[in-house]
Amino acid sequence: MKPLARCKAWDPYLLAVLALSAGLGLYQLGWGLPNGNHSWAADALGPLTVLSIARRSLTQWNSGWFYFKYPLGYPAMLLASYAPYLAVLMLNGHWRHPATVYPYGFTDPEAALYTMALIGRAVNVALAVAAVALTYGIGRRLLERRTGLLAAWFVATAYPVVYYSHTTNLYVPSLVWLSLALWSTVVATDGDQRWPYAVLGIAVAMAVSTKEQDLPFLIPLIVILLICKRRLLPVTLGPWRRWWRATWNAQMRVALLAGLVTGVIANNVLMNPQGVVNRVLNLTGHKLPGVTARLTPVEFAFFKGWPKELMYGRQLVDRMESALGLPLFLVAVAGVLFVSRYRSRPAVYLLAPALTYYYLALRTHATQIALRYAVPLLPVFALCAAALCMAAMAGRWRRLAGACVAGLCLLSLARAVEMDLLLQHDARYSAEEWIKNNVRPGSVVEVYQQPTYLPRLARFDVREVPMRERSIGGVRARRPDFIIISSAAKMGIAHRWNPDWRRGNTLVLEQSAARAFLDALETERLPYRRVAHFAQRPALLRLLVTSLCPEISIFQRVAVGDHSAN
Repeated sequence: MKPLARCKAWDPYLLAVLALSAGLGLYQLGWGLPNGNHSWAADALGPLTVLSIARRSLTQWNSGWFYFKYPLGYPAMLLASYAPYLAVLMLNGHWRHPATVYPYGFTDPEAALYTMALIGRAVNVALAVAAVALTYGIGRRLLERRTGLLAAWFVATAYPVVYYSHTTNLYVPSLVWLSLALWSTVVATDGDQRWPYAVLGIAVAMAVSTKEQDLPFLIPLIVILLICKRRLLPVTLGPWRRWWRATWNAQMRVALLAGLVTGVIANNVLMNPQGVVNRVLNLTGHKLPGVTARLTPVEFAFFKGWPKELMYGRQLVDRMESALGLPLFLVAVAGVLFVSRYRSRPAVYLLAPALTYYYLALRTHATQIALRYAVPLLPVFALCAAALCMAAMAGRWRRLAGACVAGLCLLSLARAVEMDLLLQHDARYSAEEWIKNNVRPGSVVEVYQQPTYLPRLARFDVREVPMRERSIGGVRARRPDFIIISSAAKMGIAHRWNPDWRRGNTLVLEQSAARAFLDALETERLPYRRVAHFAQRPALLRLLVTSLCPEISIFQRVAVGDHSAN
């Protein structure tokens, strides 16, 4: 590897890759908007959710309140991005008296929520570009410039990165902080400056403040840093003194201070220390008075038995193959083996955090590894694939290898473009157009799923029917004009979450009356006929994101005589 001082300080090709990443993220940035506080992305943080978190976190001293889903790091980032816009609204008199009910103190709530949603998504686009740049930086430091550039291309065009940059989900921010921690560790071990340690402390604190499950990825980085610092110390100091000096020195104190300050600010510790304590207690399974959030389905064991361990392995393979595409995934797997055997330093820096993240985070999920949880592994797979590609292009069959690598790049780009086109032609847009042309204003529309998975129905009388009323008799008594269902999260129509997944060892509990109703509706044994169905069929992508490409079915009530004839 070239010494850093001899490497080019500026890479014009990197600018092209970063521009590509930004373009893929900005195209269709308004997907599914405006939609109030809702989004077509599952688990995205809406503007009102962020403002509610801020109100409950910042307006009362040591209330003990905590957000049950996530730490406060990412909501705090979104709040900071909203702040200039909210300040302008206050100065102009368009947000005089903030309130918790509609119109929330805004003179034009729909425009305000729409603008804040776009601002939040733009933040994620910028973070996705940063993740691509960090992948390049890691590859350039550990391997060489062209390897970093190729890996950056693979990350920029990976469909989970493209998709989550269009949302206000926390998986792109998580990816950025972990990548920043890895990059700063590599930089810190290459020299003796203090600033990489400060960056590392900030990255570690923000990663844990964004998603606590990221901690296993970070532990090996700190161990690697300590080992590298210990090796630089004189042997005459003795083993224990060398460990002590490697752990407690000016650089490590800078990292610790930067991490503590960042963690305190990101988690609002000074204003609400009990809230931080309560969140930790809740995550560790302790029952807290007044907290009704269902327990997270995670459990750790050193070994869960071969059937379950093999299940986790198959799921990880499936998720990475979906994210990268089969050709690039196979190259990445071969690249992991190549790096493990021929590139000792990159193998340690890349594979150690990936392995601990898999062992201590991914396989703790009780049922399955979701694609979103595996996103932090994308740069590792991309860098290993790029390392193998560069080695092949330097070998005997360099022209053939170059053609294959060009094909991988084009295929990856085509998949990313298809991701954007799927957003542009979302089936819910077609459903909304059909509804606009065929459903009279004032018609009663009945739904059983979250607005995330459905067309936008603000113009109609929409009934969100609770589980206890989802039955054949219930729908016959209510007689809605239309019923709309989505293929996304469809299980939720006839199932409810198990408050404690350990009881019965299942996440969801089937409700027999709702199940009978759904079967009768779909087989048209009720006085409802399917009058429209909208779907998309991806050509290159095998999607594993619930919010993408839902199929929308619309049922219309018919006269009893007409239904009998049918």
